[in-house]
Amino acid sequence: MTEPGISLDKVATGGYIVGMADIKTVGVKDLKNNLSAYLRDVRRGVRIFVSDRNAVVAELHEPTATYAASGTSDPVLAEWISEGVVTPPSKKKTPLPRSPIRVEEGTAMRVLEDDRGEGRS
Repeated sequence: MTEPGISLDKVATGGYIVGMADIKTVGVKDLKNNLSAYLRDVRRGVRIFVSDRNAVVAELHEPTATYAASGTSDPVLAEWISEGVVTPPSKKKTPLPRSPIRVEEGTAMRVLEDDRGEGRS
């Protein structure tokens, strides 16, 4: 029961909850048919839940700050970096120096054939 003089029709509807208006739920077929539009929504900060037969099966949203700061294009690697499972390299990769060992062309094939017992007589 409500107190006299208090009307429930004047209660806020949820607009005061930050971010609630930035959530959409779409079906798989609708997502497939309008993917570009939904990706534009995601770029604007909208979080999209993808449903299949009324059950949410996926979520689309902007990459997390951790992912963006990781410097990698692989989200799994970014997650591992943020969890401390993997430590990113401290310096850039540099090519190894050229090997000083030189062999005659065809040496590898000759060794392989000898190893297989197919050596020429």
